[in-house]
Amino acid sequence: MKRIAAQLGFLAILLSAPAAPAEATGDMIWVHSTGKTPEQAVAAIKSYTEANKWLYLAEFKIKGGEITSVKICYPPIGKDIFAAGLHMAAFMPCGHIAVYQEGGGTKIAMLHPKFMTALHPDPNLERAVQTVTPLFEAMLREVVR
Repeated sequence: MKRIAAQLGFLAILLSAPAAPAEATGDMIWVHSTGKTPEQAVAAIKSYTEANKWLYLAEFKIKGGEITSVKICYPPIGKDIFAAGLHMAAFMPCGHIAVYQEGGGTKIAMLHPKFMTALHPDPNLERAVQTVTPLFEAMLREVVR
């Protein structure tokens, strides 16, 4: 019970922390600018994930259509996530992205995969994070070009 309370407290801190500044890589959220429209950025994410045989799970509008939420998954890390316990499936998909306009430009914000180990330290999850982090970074670099 203490562990759950500590995790919920940590999650509350994460959610109340200010967003990473534009053009910077924050600790838990990456934010990148692109010259693409939001629709082009979402299409680039979809194209990249499909070309690399990842799963493009969903895109949907939130905040009255101002933001497109995108959910992607890199399936090979599923084995590590499930090895940490089937309840860890709640962390999936492992790719949580928001695409929106701000300050006259398009932003792509992505939750860093290490949120999983921050909330539930486990060597299996650490392996998943180490595997997927450079892959997601490469995807973001490609998508913002």
